[in-house]
Amino acid sequence: MSGLGGGLEGGIGGPGSERVLRFRIIHNPRAAMKRAVRFNAVLAELRAAGHEYEIVTTARAGDAASFARQTTRDMADVLVVAGGDGTVNDALQGIGPTTPPLGILPLGTANVLAHEIGIGTDPGRIARCLMQGAILPVRPGVVNGHRFMMMAGVGLDAQVVSDLRRGIKRRFGKAAYLIEVTRTLRRWPCDDICLTADGGEDHRAATVVISRGKRYGGRFVLAPGGDIAMPRFHITLFPTGRPISVFARFVAIPLGLVHRLKLVQQFETEGVMIEGPAGDPVQADGDIVARLPARIGLCPEPVYLCVPRG
Repeated sequence: MSGLGGGLEGGIGGPGSERVLRFRIIHNPRAAMKRAVRFNAVLAELRAAGHEYEIVTTARAGDAASFARQTTRDMADVLVVAGGDGTVNDALQGIGPTTPPLGILPLGTANVLAHEIGIGTDPGRIARCLMQGAILPVRPGVVNGHRFMMMAGVGLDAQVVSDLRRGIKRRFGKAAYLIEVTRTLRRWPCDDICLTADGGEDHRAATVVISRGKRYGGRFVLAPGGDIAMPRFHITLFPTGRPISVFARFVAIPLGLVHRLKLVQQFETEGVMIEGPAGDPVQADGDIVARLPARIGLCPEPVYLCVPRG
């Protein structure tokens, strides 16, 4: 990621700093049910370093956005989201110009953003990033007015997210998506989607993924050229929804070989217009946030994200 190498603006405490930091932690307890050990280990690291924190707990969709909207730099040095990608996305809707830098304490299923910035799920690395990390300005994507950090999708991906039952997701984790793919393929109409990139070039596909970064579904690399620090999207087009093609795609994704599939198209752009059957779902960061038709562009104002140094 080019921004992690040279596009940083300032930092948090820095190694060796004696400054006492104030953290406001937005905690999604449902996301953390099986990950309480990680959550408590990070809190222990913050306490051991002499820092202060306040925990606010979400109970329903929209709570993270409300808490983020209320949090200013006078209240906290870092706003931490302790949850999955969906909780991060919710909080993102409430971030404004007076919000402190955003830190991630990943407790979800895929944790795509955490893998993208390189903190993974190790408590020590997460805590160091929160206490000593650098600050990276990132312009989120926007789909029909809804912001997202990592990706948006239309077609099979979005339909699977739309059909996925939360109970199955909590029980089976990432495997729940594979289970739902097989169910969705039986009845999915494989609608034709038209994507118009900025510049006027038209493309047709059965599934479209619009990425800000490299990763998809966790640590898997879908877009090798993706970079959340750069003001552009990386588009991946899957032209067919035939079962054999979908199978090839799901084999290629964990191997990082999607860009080598013959029928897959990839390119970069600063925005797209997507049209298809009116009302078809659009997913962003793993949740349904909009319906077709959809305009996707870059947010004019950045979010300041805590990332590891070096």
